[in-house]
Amino acid sequence: MGQQKFSLADAVYGFLGHIFPSCSDALKLVEKGQNKPLKWHEKFALKYNSPLCLHCNCNREKFDKEYEKLKAIESNRSKN
Repeated sequence: MGQQKFSLADAVYGFLGHIFPSCSDALKLVEKGQNKPLKWHEKFALKYNSPLCLHCNCNREKFDKEYEKLKAIESNRSKN
């Protein structure tokens, strides 16, 4: 297996991801929330990252579909 290179651009976008909403963080939190209840700080991070990338709509369709699943799962959890 080859190693993935980590460029300066990756570092910059990684840093900006902590400041600006990002696709990868939002999708990870949605998938995590489907498996187990999110903690309050994770819910806050999901709300913060839900607009996804401001520069593109790269994962908007997938995010919307997975977020709907998450809301249905959370609704079932709260009923129990």
